[in-house]
Amino acid sequence: MGDESWVFDSLVGFLKGPVWNVPILTFIENKSLIYEPDSDYEGEEYQKIHNEYKNLVDFMLGSYMEDIGITPEQFESACGKASKHIKSKFHQSLFEQVWAADDITIFNTMMARKNVELQLQALEILQHRYGLMPQSFVADGQLPPDENAIMEQVLKKSLEEHEALQALLDEETRALEKTIAVSSGEKERLEMEKWQEQIKLQRALNLPESETPPESEPKTEEVGEEDLARRKEYLKQQRDKLLALKQEQRMKQLKDFEAGSSSSRPKSSFAAKKAMAGSKIDPQTLQVRKALAARLKEEVIGD
Repeated sequence: MGDESWVFDSLVGFLKGPVWNVPILTFIENKSLIYEPDSDYEGEEYQKIHNEYKNLVDFMLGSYMEDIGITPEQFESACGKASKHIKSKFHQSLFEQVWAADDITIFNTMMARKNVELQLQALEILQHRYGLMPQSFVADGQLPPDENAIMEQVLKKSLEEHEALQALLDEETRALEKTIAVSSGEKERLEMEKWQEQIKLQRALNLPESETPPESEPKTEEVGEEDLARRKEYLKQQRDKLLALKQEQRMKQLKDFEAGSSSSRPKSSFAAKKAMAGSKIDPQTLQVRKALAARLKEEVIGD
């Protein structure tokens, strides 16, 4: 192969598309639920999840290489020759996804931030339901464009379902839901936790700390332990429903992409569907992941 610059350009398109994002983001969200901020993340369960993530990343990259017909050696060579300033082509989330497979500390921080982010999204959906936020979705600058599009559809469907199910909720559940929605302390707490995890992640990635802290410290509310536990459990249930709606929208996004795509990627698409179905992925060790991570690190740290 002579000019290999097309390989890296093709890779950028792959990493930005649903064939990569659907299984990767679904894994991150579903597995993030045990990652509480400020935990030590010790134990076999955390290591097992990180190993599964590495296998998934390798599986997807390997399938991509098969689709475009290049060898691992050619891929490594293309990464080494990639043009400078590749950082501008990547959303920060893509740096995180690649580096997290190589670095468990980055992975743990990314997962903790995602857990808080999901709780915050679930809370914001409740606030939309009770008119405390605009009915139209406001894009989150920290999310890639495709994810904002998915959240917009999730919000729309959630509001429709809630309207239909409102009559079926008992008075106690309805009151609990509204109490959580109007609780400013809960939202401020989650926003502070998300900001703290974001700063940790930017430091670990050697990226500039561009995030400004929330405007105010979380307010202390007089809530009994039993009521607090009920709130947390209900918010967790809403988060689980949010995950189900997101997965449904992602599968639709993947199908739409495959139907309208002019470039055939049978191996990658099969890999994405296999991962989404929860099928077992055999462990693989690919140097291409390490080559890609090294190239991205060199670009970012070298700036």
